[in-house]
Amino acid sequence: MTIKDIAQISGVSKSTVSRYLNGGSISKKNAEKIERVIKETGYKPNMIASRLKAKQSHLIGILVTELKTKSVGIILDSLQRELRKHGYQLFIMSNFLGEDNTISNLELLVEQGVDGIIFGASKIEKETLQYLATLKMPVLILGQKSEIFPYCKADDYQAGLIMGKYIKTKTQDKITYLSMPLYDLAAGKERLDGFLAGIGNKDKVNVIECDYFPSSVYKKRAELLAANNKTVVCASDQLALGLLKTIRDYKWKVPQDIQFTGFGNYDYTDDFALSITSIDLDYQQVGVNVANKITKLVEHKKISNDNNYHLKLMKRHSTEG
Repeated sequence: MTIKDIAQISGVSKSTVSRYLNGGSISKKNAEKIERVIKETGYKPNMIASRLKAKQSHLIGILVTELKTKSVGIILDSLQRELRKHGYQLFIMSNFLGEDNTISNLELLVEQGVDGIIFGASKIEKETLQYLATLKMPVLILGQKSEIFPYCKADDYQAGLIMGKYIKTKTQDKITYLSMPLYDLAAGKERLDGFLAGIGNKDKVNVIECDYFPSSVYKKRAELLAANNKTVVCASDQLALGLLKTIRDYKWKVPQDIQFTGFGNYDYTDDFALSITSIDLDYQQVGVNVANKITKLVEHKKISNDNNYHLKLMKRHSTEG
């Protein structure tokens, strides 16, 4: 059973069957015809063989550092949906924090016959850049700035600046800032730099470096208690969840005893019992823009260098009462 056979039985063209199998756009009526024939015949396409024969695989590879972070999940969901509109599928791989397997994972993506690669990482090593530069396919960097490759990222500095200016209106006392790893030049360093610029006085800010997950904040609770600051700014809503455990343990009232904020505006920040002041970083639009840029690069079209995203301060109970 071949694509030609499926087309003849269902009464559509070979190109329509091909678009259906590759996630392209076809009418609902034709899709139902093809689905019925595939179910009746038990047809299973040999996608690897078809990619090897085709000039384009319509497959985009992405390698990210970590799949468990909320921002990555939002971006991947939006990216996949947008790629399908363009007739492309997403092949996802992840590195694990602390493991040195970036280049070998990139090599595996290349072996899949992808048309382009999206590289999303908290930091980019020199060796990785050198390897990416050897590839004969488009490369797009996600989440970090690059002087070599096109990139897509939220404006972490501006987000931090907005939060800093807001917190400056809420208190004149010292502030604790729970940062993500500062080797992450975007969510770590840029976001912190923007916040410090917004506050206007670095000496007022006590920085405690955490990782990306709530548990890291709870592990640093001794430093948090020693700082004894009523205002705590978390570099992500994930870190704010970690802070909430300490707040519960010590029975602090929010915002009377402590006021706090996050970044990301994830779905749980204003849901049921939670009401966390946060910056909406528009991660869904980041995913859309990544899809549009990589498909244009694959199709040898010009892309925009625009990386401006909608940033909005969401004021809620954790600071406003």
